[in-house]
Amino acid sequence: MKKIIVLATLIMFVLSGLGAGGTYSHENNLQKELMFNEDQLDQFQETMTEAAIPVGNFPVPENPPVYIQAAQSFVPSLNVISKVELYIGKNSTATLPLVVSIREELTESDLISVEIYPEDVPTEDYDWVECNFNDISLEIGTTYYIVTLTDNVTDNFYAWGANNISESYPYGCMWISLDEGDTWTNESLNSYQSNPEEFVYQGYQQLFEENVTWDMCFRTYGRDNVLPDAPNINGETNGKAGKEYDYVISGSDANSDEVYVEVDWGDDTSSGLLGPYAGSYEITLKHSWSEKATYIITAKAQDPFGWGPEGTLEVTMPKNKPMYFYWYPLSWLLERYQNAFPILSMLLGM
Repeated sequence: MKKIIVLATLIMFVLSGLGAGGTYSHENNLQKELMFNEDQLDQFQETMTEAAIPVGNFPVPENPPVYIQAAQSFVPSLNVISKVELYIGKNSTATLPLVVSIREELTESDLISVEIYPEDVPTEDYDWVECNFNDISLEIGTTYYIVTLTDNVTDNFYAWGANNISESYPYGCMWISLDEGDTWTNESLNSYQSNPEEFVYQGYQQLFEENVTWDMCFRTYGRDNVLPDAPNINGETNGKAGKEYDYVISGSDANSDEVYVEVDWGDDTSSGLLGPYAGSYEITLKHSWSEKATYIITAKAQDPFGWGPEGTLEVTMPKNKPMYFYWYPLSWLLERYQNAFPILSMLLGM
């Protein structure tokens, strides 16, 4: 039998007087929330067993404190994430914010982050705490991470409710770091030490039993984004070089996101970014072409998540006159002055 200090037990009850026992489910209140929330619930693990993970500077009796950062991996089914909710509490000595971020890789920089202040988190108890982000785009089917950390200051720690039942959330698991985010593990913490006896002496007990996957209590919210429609371009298609014409550019965004519009006039000039416009737009722009040629006007719209398809309109400068414009006067002349044809043929070398 390994000689180990059972830190797992300490982690399961990290807050004095904390009601962490039993199983928690928030389904009834969740349904009420969704009625008033346009964001859709995407990924979640809502059941807390008698387990929690400290985040921050956690005291270990008769051993040096351990600084823990915690994360939960997830795989989105919606391509925009707007917020997460965590089932968390704090120790009465916590005074500094909890930083919650989304990352594509655990050791890379944040895609987005937000600070949760101590006054917004229950003391020595747990509750769902909302973490609102600016909406960001995610790739459906790719693994991402909710990462939590706080300043490594004595006794400044939070607790994140967890579930130590195997496969409680099938598309991810809990991850922790003991070295300020340089390395992360979802397996035995023994891997942090080359010498198991040294590891045991420091009291950093492994958290995972065989065939058990730990998951944090979390929810992600978002929506499927639709890129803006291809803009419509209406205006003169045949004109004169040097003359200015009006063109109406219109379109919409299905999600009512703010959009920017750019028009390329086909002559190495453009409108630059125009906007933002909320949801739908109709813009009237003036333009002239200095040279006689055919040009393609191209317009496109961009929401916060990317460019939509292009709309185009072909214009020709100058206006092309139909053949009958030239032939009718000539035929009228020859009808009335038939004797003029031989003279005309001689003059034209026909």
